Amino acid sequence: MTSSEPGTVRPGGRTARVRDAVREAVLAELAEHGYRGLTVEGVAARCGVHKTTVYRRWGGADGLIADALARSAAEPWPVPDTGTLAGDLRDLARLVLTGLTDPAQAPLTRAFV
Repeated sequence: MTSSEPGTVRPGGRTARVRDAVREAVLAELAEHGYRGLTVEGVAARCGVHKTTVYRRWGGADGLIADALARSAAEPWPVPDTGTLAGDLRDLARLVLTGLTDPAQAPLTRAFV
């Protein structure tokens, strides 16, 4: 496959379902085990695909991480607009704090920092 994103050949078919399942499994594995504990085997087992599927499409754990980072970068943080610089900075600080402390977001944030 020559595309820059794994599984873009059939975006509505099985490829898309596998891609989405693997991406969700990567996030769950990062949340549970952290960056150092992420393995292709763990991701494959969590989402119910064979590890060769993961290796073929992502190449390994580094490819899974790169895909997760690219996906995260595509979802920009909301830009605060409170009307004042101080208010904007406070709102931005709250967003960062939530990313570091929220049980659903913190493990993923820490995996990438």
